[in-house]
Amino acid sequence: MFKVPSIRCQTCGHRKESVFCDLSAEHLLEIDKAKTTNHYKRQQIIFYEGNQPYGLYCICSGKIKVFKVDEQGHQQIVRLAGPGDILGYRCLLSNEPYSATAESLEDADVCFMDKNTFFHVLETHPATAFNVMSRLAQDLGQAEKQVVNIVHKNIRERLAELLLVFEKKYGKKVQNGVRLNISLTREELAELIGTTQESVIRLISEFKQDGLIAVDGRIITILNHDRLIETANLPE
Repeated sequence: MFKVPSIRCQTCGHRKESVFCDLSAEHLLEIDKAKTTNHYKRQQIIFYEGNQPYGLYCICSGKIKVFKVDEQGHQQIVRLAGPGDILGYRCLLSNEPYSATAESLEDADVCFMDKNTFFHVLETHPATAFNVMSRLAQDLGQAEKQVVNIVHKNIRERLAELLLVFEKKYGKKVQNGVRLNISLTREELAELIGTTQESVIRLISEFKQDGLIAVDGRIITILNHDRLIETANLPE
């Protein structure tokens, strides 16, 4: 990690997608004066589970995985975050240590705002406070859905649904389908759906044979969206 020139909130290309989309010029200037921007190389830790939070992280570029580690040392990815997303806000609001660890999946620029500035923005700008509450509700809903899927869906269905989520969030249309603009190891895919790396490797091979996807290294292209929905056992 190293410090880089701060990206101004007023000109940030991802602000409209963030909880700060409604901020006034005065509040944006306040944040600009208080925050710092750091560059993280791939696989660098942003914060550790159990540490005390001192501020809020806002992603400018790159992708971040948030994960927990069990007593046996196995990782479970609980969230993927990208440009415009915020990290660490739930623990700030509840005044609790971080409940998970955040690590960069690729080179990333991340802004850090101290908690006093963040709280002042929430207290003086109700629209942003509402946006944060809305984001919290969405994250909790996603976490609940993840738990339900692990309990009620088999790993084939879970992997198919994960690829469909990636298609919606990271998909880019290409000649033969939709390429997923996210690079994850087979182990990381397994950590997202609660299974083993070996199972993911086997399923990806089956999906390829069935004509659902094409694979080039870590890059996956969805070839048959409708059949992937059927495989995920989702309503069309």
